Amino acid sequence: MSHSIIVIVKIGLAALAAAANTFYILSMVASVRFFGGRSRSKAALKTEGRAAAFTPPVSIMIPLRGADFKAYQNYERLCRQQYPDYQIVFGVQDGNDSAVPIIRQLISKFPERNIDLVISAQSHGQNAKISNLQNMLSAVRHDHIVIVDSDIRVGPEYLKTIIAPLEESAVGLATCLYRAAETPDFGARLEAVGISSEFAAGVLMAWMIEGVRFALGSTMATTRKQLERIGGFPALADYLADDFMLGNLVARSGYEVRLSDHVVETAMQPAGLSGMIRHQMRWARSTRISRPLGYLGLIFTYGTAVATVLTIVDGFSSRSLWLLAVTLIVRMSMAILIGVYWLGDRILLRNLWLVPIRDLLSFSIWVLSWVGRRVEWRGRFFEVAKDGKMRQEVSSF
Repeated sequence: MSHSIIVIVKIGLAALAAAANTFYILSMVASVRFFGGRSRSKAALKTEGRAAAFTPPVSIMIPLRGADFKAYQNYERLCRQQYPDYQIVFGVQDGNDSAVPIIRQLISKFPERNIDLVISAQSHGQNAKISNLQNMLSAVRHDHIVIVDSDIRVGPEYLKTIIAPLEESAVGLATCLYRAAETPDFGARLEAVGISSEFAAGVLMAWMIEGVRFALGSTMATTRKQLERIGGFPALADYLADDFMLGNLVARSGYEVRLSDHVVETAMQPAGLSGMIRHQMRWARSTRISRPLGYLGLIFTYGTAVATVLTIVDGFSSRSLWLLAVTLIVRMSMAILIGVYWLGDRILLRNLWLVPIRDLLSFSIWVLSWVGRRVEWRGRFFEVAKDGKMRQEVSSF
């Protein structure tokens, strides 16, 4: 490699590191504006007042496939909501699903709670989760609907808080950030660190720059009328990133997707390092295919990785080491402010040393995800087309 090419590479890497540091700083600004501004603003006070007054009957929908890690503890919290009138609808596609006994136990323990279990194998497209939700819809009794991933844990004020934005006629869907509840193995810890210190920053930047035009599967609160307006669950039936598409269709229909400052938790599965990487690769490839330009732009957020590469290419020079040190300081500051302070993630606090390792892993997955369209999802293999839809099942990854 000629000297001029090496110089160009070094300049490029330094520019990417500088861009990433800018991203880190702007993410911190976004977090202060979002969390800090809302906690002090008059609008927030009005929202809190509405949260106490606006309590329409709600149906919570939880699609299941297999028993999640500590599933009973997750669902029990939903049964203890401080909310006047709500229903919980669980759905499975197989009567022998390992989640069924857990739901039966829940129904037995909370006879006063309105809990329904829908068992239906009817398929409405490639996405089994969406087929499940469509089958469950017949048991939904209320107009206001909250769709929750099966691994989510919530507090007693959750439902009251997350439904409040829907009182505004301009809001079509409310969603929220999340952090890990517990991490049973190393792979889960690595994924948890990424959720609070990396993923949340990207969401907050999107909120600040262009507004939220997507939803997060942790919580999607909407109405039956809004679902019908975008074509219902059948409109999502073949998409892999169904939560993203639900929020995107709502935004495209002219309604606001409101990011709540309420933070929920996810009870992560003990999937091991390889399982975590497969999960991250599925997310990466589906995002790359659904939003190629936005996904390409992630190159400007991998400061730790590009600064490390520059240090190696530049022979561990003092200037490259200085840039790496600055990058790590800014990066860790972002992780602490957003993940630990605003999201209250104690797991991240105990595992801050994993942030640079997670950064290098994320960059590696980003690079590898540009090759191939195959993803693994719940033990099944799919090929994702250019429009983000799952076209056919394949036999290998």
